[in-house]
Amino acid sequence: MYIINSMRRKNILLSLLIVLACLTVLMSSLLNIFLSTTGRPLLQEKLNTILKRKVEIGALSCSFNGIVIKDLMVWNVTNEHPLYHFKELKIRPSIKALIFEKNLRFRSELSPTKNFKAKIDATGVYNFKTSDLLIKYRLRDVPYIEDFGTLYGTVRLYKKLTLSKDELPADLLDITITSPNVLLAAKSSIVNNLGRTEILGKITAPFIKTSKYHFTGVNSDLALVGDKLYFYHLTAELYKGSFQMDSYIDLDNPIPPFSVNANVTNMDVLEFSTKSSLVKKEVSGVCNANIKLKGAIGVTNALYGKSWVEIKNANLWESALFKGIGTALFIPNLKKVIFTDAFGALQIKNSRFYADNFKLVSKEMELVLKGSLGFDDTADATIKIRMKKELIQESAWLSKISSLLLESAGWFIGNIKVTGTTRDPVFTVTPVGIGNILNKVKKTIDKAIDSLR
Repeated sequence: MYIINSMRRKNILLSLLIVLACLTVLMSSLLNIFLSTTGRPLLQEKLNTILKRKVEIGALSCSFNGIVIKDLMVWNVTNEHPLYHFKELKIRPSIKALIFEKNLRFRSELSPTKNFKAKIDATGVYNFKTSDLLIKYRLRDVPYIEDFGTLYGTVRLYKKLTLSKDELPADLLDITITSPNVLLAAKSSIVNNLGRTEILGKITAPFIKTSKYHFTGVNSDLALVGDKLYFYHLTAELYKGSFQMDSYIDLDNPIPPFSVNANVTNMDVLEFSTKSSLVKKEVSGVCNANIKLKGAIGVTNALYGKSWVEIKNANLWESALFKGIGTALFIPNLKKVIFTDAFGALQIKNSRFYADNFKLVSKEMELVLKGSLGFDDTADATIKIRMKKELIQESAWLSKISSLLLESAGWFIGNIKVTGTTRDPVFTVTPVGIGNILNKVKKTIDKAIDSLR
């Protein structure tokens, strides 16, 4: 009898488990039917209202791992095409938080978007009562700024609590970004300007540092108008000097176009050369520059720009390009010449820097650069050189014909063609006075012929 009762209890328990499993499957099926038929359009409508953009959801389903949203499309402001594409968004709500705290806690994994190919992990809390959304995130493999490494931070979207008289309700958006290379905070408000949503705010960053650039004390006004991001009146300290910039970037593009207008004042060249990977040799001086640049991010051959650069009180000889001139002219002491000033205009196009009469000046000589240097380090330029006769006397071969090469002011003038690369340049020397040599030789021969007549 005991064995029979025990078997009956086991059968009843097994039956209950089967019934419970069936009910669970049924409830899950009903919930998925509800999500796909009613929940999906409701969520789309809610997101349309929050984002003030057209939103489409491919599929909405529920499992033991939470709610899964697939193919979430956020369109651009003009409804021409989807701008952001989240392939899969997983939300794991907390029933305890929903019932007792009236908060929706969730963890999400965002797949790459159409224009933002980073890997994103996020956790968040939403308060239904105050409409306060707080998200903590981690970004990896962020395009165009890979030097920053993995980024951590928060995004908070909430209502402005204290309003002045006649002030309309406003949504506030705060963003923080942290990593070993950047510490940044942005505070902004979301406004409706003639039916167009705009985000207006300010950013502050104690430091933004990569292997190439070091900025400190960054402050800027910003605006996201439609899908265009603007930075106004950005100021920062750049290698003991000051940096100012206005710029914009069009996010409504797989390859975002941008424009930059920047000024550099009293930048310490030695500080720059010792801390930036862009310069391999120590040089010094004070740099002032104006830079106007436009193009598309990540596309070097689309860059176009103009700049004026001036370096004062400098030591600019620490370069294979300059040192090679001394070797080409057989003047050993030329390596000791220190250029004290450099100035001129530069142009950027076709993945090259172009110079027309960019001048370097020292007490002993002057160089005028005309030609181009490529982003790939290739050189194709001509350097016009003027040097004092004292330097010519040191050259094993120039000294022999120095009297024929000197201009009236006592300076040697010549051209040096530079090819190869900036690290391994090839020099071809052509004295400008070579025509004078031939003329003097011809005159000497003519005189000898006349004397024989």
